Amino acid sequence: MTNTLMNRNAYGMLDPFERMARSLWEPMESLDQVLKTDINETDDQYQVKVDVPGIDKQDVKLDYRDNTLSIKVQKDSFEDHEDQDQNVVMNERRTGTLQRQYALPNIAADKITAVQADGVLTITLPKTQPSNDDGQIEIQ
Repeated sequence: MTNTLMNRNAYGMLDPFERMARSLWEPMESLDQVLKTDINETDDQYQVKVDVPGIDKQDVKLDYRDNTLSIKVQKDSFEDHEDQDQNVVMNERRTGTLQRQYALPNIAADKITAVQADGVLTITLPKTQPSNDDGQIEIQ
């Protein structure tokens, strides 16, 4: 409420420049709400690295089903903007779920490993040999 009141002019209206600035920067704010990911492939594995700074590993859920790796992160953040006199000018809290899915075929699901260190989640997905079967079934 304090922020809203601070952005009003003498007539109780929001400053038009403030409205314009908010609409201009709003799409840029959503860009940091994406799980930034690097995927490297070798002959025998995929290695997926996901930026998860400030997120506890218990807030990350991983799943591999139907040749798809799913990553789900519960993100809660709080930015404290209190000054030395402890007058709160603004506080911002964000909460939400971030999710990404990647199609990574021919994975040995029982050998997938994941490690989280220094704000980076590293998932190693060992490959299996793809089936040489062309899908045809012989009738006997």
